[in-house]
Amino acid sequence: MNTSTNNSKFRLNRMLRQSLFAGMISAAALAFGGAPGLYGQSPSLVFGASAQAQEISNQEITSYARSVLAIEPKRLGASQEIKGLAGGSVPRVVCNETSQINRLSGNVRGIVVNYCQQAKKIIETNGLTVSRFNQLTLLQQANPEVKQRIQAELLRLQQAGNQ
Repeated sequence: MNTSTNNSKFRLNRMLRQSLFAGMISAAALAFGGAPGLYGQSPSLVFGASAQAQEISNQEITSYARSVLAIEPKRLGASQEIKGLAGGSVPRVVCNETSQINRLSGNVRGIVVNYCQQAKKIIETNGLTVSRFNQLTLLQQANPEVKQRIQAELLRLQQAGNQ
């Protein structure tokens, strides 16, 4: 292959990785007031420089990436189930807003509660609190260096086949 073809493939792979990363983080950014939600859009939360300045250990980056990789298939599954029940639409859900969840129909509410419990357990099993997971989500949205570290770890874990 020539250099032009290799460069094109590299750019395409990079764009796909960035899209995958953005999708996973967006998907993982809503429930619990900023963590894994079903709606698939990033929250528009604002936070101060003190949160940005916190040190983030390599272990936290790995724990966060593992959580995101484990939560995403569950989010997709729950979204598909809800779409089937709700005629193709998925309501915006934040896991720690019980009043919002209580307004959902019985079957949809059950799927959401199950998903939220699973996401919380995944986060905690990976050594993070939901609060810290949310902080890391917000930090990666505001800090390109944190975003790059998380993206690199997601890629490393995916290439290793380790979630």
